Amino acid sequence: MNAYAFVSLIFCLILQAGHFVLATEAVDSSTKSFGGYDYPNLYDESIPMLWSSKLVYSFAKLLEAGREGKLDLGDTFPPEVIELYKNKNLDVRGLEEGNGLSFNRVVQIVKANADNLKEIESDWEYVLSIIEKIQAIEDESSDTLFLETFSSINAATECVYGVLKDINRKRVIVVFRGSTDLSTRDWQTNLSAQLEGMNTPNLLTDRLEGSLKQRVLVHRGFYNYIFNNKRAKYGQTYDRILGDIRPFVEEGYKIYVTGHSLGAALSSILAFKLAGSDNSWIPKPVTCISYASPYVGTDGFRTAFTLLEKMGLIRYLRVTNDKDFVPTIPPFSLGLRRRLMKHVGINLRLDDGSHSLSHPNTNGFGNALRNSVLKPVWNVLFYHSLETHENRMDEQKEKLQSMYLNDLYADESLFGGEFNRDEL
Repeated sequence: MNAYAFVSLIFCLILQAGHFVLATEAVDSSTKSFGGYDYPNLYDESIPMLWSSKLVYSFAKLLEAGREGKLDLGDTFPPEVIELYKNKNLDVRGLEEGNGLSFNRVVQIVKANADNLKEIESDWEYVLSIIEKIQAIEDESSDTLFLETFSSINAATECVYGVLKDINRKRVIVVFRGSTDLSTRDWQTNLSAQLEGMNTPNLLTDRLEGSLKQRVLVHRGFYNYIFNNKRAKYGQTYDRILGDIRPFVEEGYKIYVTGHSLGAALSSILAFKLAGSDNSWIPKPVTCISYASPYVGTDGFRTAFTLLEKMGLIRYLRVTNDKDFVPTIPPFSLGLRRRLMKHVGINLRLDDGSHSLSHPNTNGFGNALRNSVLKPVWNVLFYHSLETHENRMDEQKEKLQSMYLNDLYADESLFGGEFNRDEL
């Protein structure tokens, strides 16, 4: 019956992911101030984004089951929400005095309906392990993390994303779901690897040369999913995201964007657009932490993206597994304007028992070879999975907790001596 008890149930999983970080940061991790904002260390900043990127899959899957009446959760959720979102995207920004749907309001639903989740979620063991880690240290004393919106009602033709507000860490988080099955447009999007001209963000037009003043070339499928989806029913995704996040970007807040696989590619393009926007209400720098992203754009896109990094407008950690095939595709665009595709941002490459860091500003032949398609495609699901990413990050936890993303941007071995990043 109760599709919206179900709605809150799964978003509670996502909220718990963020809540875990709030608790752990208060106990055993430090922060460093950059531009007046306190950022966690590399591990504690990236792990909640990984969990959100995983749990958004579960949320979308279980939300669909709930709307189809496949779950009977009983009367476990406030009735004022139940009838509002049966046939439209979830928007609970009006609850809790305008804060949204709080963690503490729905945490008990998760505990009461674990058996239902197991029946619907095929990857339940990993999802359960995340929940258990969170519940081991959860703090129910205050409301600091809230769900705001989740867009999935037209998942067959539009990308799926959610928006969270983290009062304690002062950030608004946009999380994109990655590819699912062939019932959605996700794979059509992945395979539409022709090039599309994306308008150069306003803050870059006077700083670039030639055609880059007007446009950069990016993967058409990824671009269209956010900016030019002709099958979108309620406006373009980018415009809806702006409307979703603007009411919650208060003074002192930052914007985070994250996702896995297809979701990682979408998060890269969205972060690029937001960081280069001249809208005064968008705080800079924008932070993007992605997992297993495929290529997104050509050399011109990389040039513009790196300029945003130099200007201090964007921070990007692109996490990959060394043997994952997905981050090596598509190596070149399709269609008449065939170009080599390029990665952007700081790459944290995870291997079994080790890691490496690189950036396109100083990449050489060795890194290009590692980005080639010479990967073990027969085991792609293992290396591409977020569980493998998390396990390898846990192996490197102590080292990653000694690093800060902003410090990496000051590392000449990564960026070269001429990379002088502005501090906003």
